[in-house]
Amino acid sequence: MDSKKEELLIDFNKAFASGNDQFMLDHVTDDFHWIMIGKKEVKGKENFSKTLKEMQDHTTDDLEFVDVIIHGNKGCVNGNMKIKTPNGAALSFSFCDVYEFNSDENKIQKMTTYVIDR
Repeated sequence: MDSKKEELLIDFNKAFASGNDQFMLDHVTDDFHWIMIGKKEVKGKENFSKTLKEMQDHTTDDLEFVDVIIHGNKGCVNGNMKIKTPNGAALSFSFCDVYEFNSDENKIQKMTTYVIDR
């Protein structure tokens, strides 16, 4: 187990939940690729930054980690999240993010997200 990568993934998800865009941008590669299964793909750090800004009006009420798994240059985080939309609607969902790390800098190069509404 690589505790530094595990800690990074936990902190990365907490940053997402709290809207700490800078932390996330500091820990992805310039050619970062985010695939949101069934929704969209974001290619490049600059486009990732724009996508994060679009999500800033959502607030997280609860974040629960179920598993954090590291194996070599890959990692996985699954859990549950509750958020409020700008109009006050409450949403609950379960997620699984699969990560690939850049071996040179130990930054996140690719993230694939699976989300199921609860």
